[in-house]
Amino acid sequence: MSRHTFSPKTSLSRSNARGSERSIAAEGYDKLKAKLMSHGLPETVVNDLIEHHTPVNYPKGSMIFLQGAPTDIIYWVSSGLVDILCPDPEGEQIQTSLLGPGDIFGFVEFSDFTGNPAQAFQSRARTPVQLGLITRDRVCKVLSRLDPPLLVHLLGEITAVWGSFTHWWAQFLGMDYSERLETVLRDLAQKLGVRESRGTLLIPEFGHADFAKMIGSSRPMVSRLIAEMIANERLLYDGKHYIVLGLEDDGCELNAAESRTKLVLTKSTAPRREPSEYRN
Repeated sequence: MSRHTFSPKTSLSRSNARGSERSIAAEGYDKLKAKLMSHGLPETVVNDLIEHHTPVNYPKGSMIFLQGAPTDIIYWVSSGLVDILCPDPEGEQIQTSLLGPGDIFGFVEFSDFTGNPAQAFQSRARTPVQLGLITRDRVCKVLSRLDPPLLVHLLGEITAVWGSFTHWWAQFLGMDYSERLETVLRDLAQKLGVRESRGTLLIPEFGHADFAKMIGSSRPMVSRLIAEMIANERLLYDGKHYIVLGLEDDGCELNAAESRTKLVLTKSTAPRREPSEYRN
């Protein structure tokens, strides 16, 4: 792999046929840059971090890294979608998140049996993806040149992000399966949806098995819940894509620039069931 310097103004290829690919990749670059600057990093520092990287392409369905892999590289999504997965003891995969252009991953680690840092999760290309690879060594060198007050500010930002992440998951684990599915659908609508006359269309294609992995339930349970949501006019399916309804009525604002989903659920119009009905 050769190292490239990337910016929205730099062509990814001399071929005119790659022009659209360049545009999509530039979108991921711009989102990542805006996200980092929103946390207080100066533009010069952001450019120093992400302009010099190694671009790598992965075909759909390929594993990017496995649980337990080394953590010397940080990844960011330039184009495409990436599944972040957590394997359970029985060999199943729990989907912890779905990442798109501008998202960063590969920084969550644990200690392996030798005491060395290792990837806590594993990642897979849901679609053909282009990633930017940055070494942790480079990140440390860039950050080491920052003034102490800015480093203290960044530490506060990181603490706030992790606190929000932990709070979101604590709430999610306390939900019944119906609430989890509605939360996931709204999350996907915010990150990967487009407004249209009927509601918010989810651009990627999802199956019932995908949703089952996202909420930790069986596939038949998801099929039942989706049927209920469609019957209660909370969801549509056009044979290929899901369309989430009622987001405006619930006061749930979609903000495509938001880097972390923080959705506040209001009461669903669907019939409420006791949590025990969904946990059995």
